[in-house]
Amino acid sequence: MEPSADAGAEASRPAHLLIVDDERVILQILRAVFEDEPYRITTVSTGQDARQVIEEQGCDILITDKNLPDLGGLELLRLAKERDPTTEVIVVTGYGSLETAIHAMELGAYDYVLKPLNNVFEIRRKVERALDRQRIARENARLLEHLRKKNAELEAALAETRELQAELIQSEKLAGIGTLAAGVAHEVSSPLFGIMGLAEAIRDEEDRDLIVEYATDIIEYCGGIRDIVKELSSYSRTAAHEYRTTVELRGVVDDAIKLVQRSADLSGVDIDVDVPAGIHVHARVNEIQQVFVNLVKNAAEACRERHGDSGGAVHIRAGQAGDHVWIEVQDNGVGIPKDKLGIVFDPFYTTKPPGAGTGLGLNVVWRIITKYRGTVTVDSVVGDGTTIRTRLPLQP
Repeated sequence: MEPSADAGAEASRPAHLLIVDDERVILQILRAVFEDEPYRITTVSTGQDARQVIEEQGCDILITDKNLPDLGGLELLRLAKERDPTTEVIVVTGYGSLETAIHAMELGAYDYVLKPLNNVFEIRRKVERALDRQRIARENARLLEHLRKKNAELEAALAETRELQAELIQSEKLAGIGTLAAGVAHEVSSPLFGIMGLAEAIRDEEDRDLIVEYATDIIEYCGGIRDIVKELSSYSRTAAHEYRTTVELRGVVDDAIKLVQRSADLSGVDIDVDVPAGIHVHARVNEIQQVFVNLVKNAAEACRERHGDSGGAVHIRAGQAGDHVWIEVQDNGVGIPKDKLGIVFDPFYTTKPPGAGTGLGLNVVWRIITKYRGTVTVDSVVGDGTTIRTRLPLQP
C-alpha cells in the first residue's frame, strides 16, 4: 500500500520535543542532550506555559517534571493525550514512588525518570524508543482509517450491487409479463364469455331457482378470474417488498407451472412433478417462484425445440438431505454444448435467436439461489437433454 501524502509530510516533519521543568539547569542539560538530534525543541519552566504550547502547537514528545509550582506534570500529560493520543510522555521527578509511577503509567505515560539525572543519555534512548512506538501507532491509525474508508466504499458498492441485482431480477421478470399477459387474456376470455351468457340468461329468466343457479355459476367464474389475476399480480410484484418466510416448495412449483403454461406453448411437453409435500426453505416466495418459472420455461422450450409437438418431457424433483434441500429440473431437450456449460449462468448468454430471449433467465436463477447461500450446477449432453440442480440450506 502506497503511503499517503499526509503520511509523507508527517515523516519529513521534525519531531517536536516539549521539555518542562522549573529547574533552569535541568532545562539546559536536556536541551544540550538533544541539540544534535533532528528535533524541534521547546523548553518552558511553568506548567501554564507548557499548557499554552500544547494547546496551540501540540508536541510529539513531552518530557515534564511531575511537580511544577502551578500546573502538575500529570495534568500536562492528560492535556497532551487529549489533544493527540499518540503523544508520548516521559515524567521526571525527584520524589519517586511506586504509587506515583503506576499512576503516571495508568494515565498513558511512556516512561518515568528519577532525579538526579545521572545518565542523561539514557533519556535520549528513551525518546528514540518512544518515537519509534509513536511512528508505529500513527501508521497503524492511518492504516485503520484507510481501511475504514475502503470498507465504507465497499459497503456502498455492495449496496449498489444489491440494488442493481434486484433491478436485474425484476427486469427479467417483467420481460416475460407481456407474453404471460397474452396467455392470461386467453384464459380469462372463456369464463368472461360464460359470465356474459349467464348474465343475459338471468335478464330474461323468471324461474328463481334457475336464476340462483346461474348466479352461482357466475360467482365461480369470477373466482377463477380472480385467482388468475392474483397469480399474475403476485408474480410481477417486486420481491424486495416481501419478507423472508417459510416457503413450501410443492405449492410454489405448481404455481410456477401454471404461470409457464400461460406464457409459453407447452403442447407436446409432459411435465412430471415429484416434489413431496412438507419440504420447506426460508426465502421470499416470489423469488423462489421465479427460479422455477425460469427453469421450467427454459426446459419446456428446449423440449419443444427438439421434439416439436410430441415427445418432450420435463421432470421436477426435490428432496431433503441433511441440512439442505435439493431441487432438480431435467429435460430431454436439445442440450447445451460442452464448451458453453461454463457460461450458461452469465448474464445475456442465450442460445435463442435475437429478440427471442433476454439471456437473463439462468443468470437470475443463479443470483437468487446464491443470495440464499445455495448452489446451482448444470449437466447437459447435446441431443440428450439438460439437468439443472440447486441446493438451498434449510436454515437462513
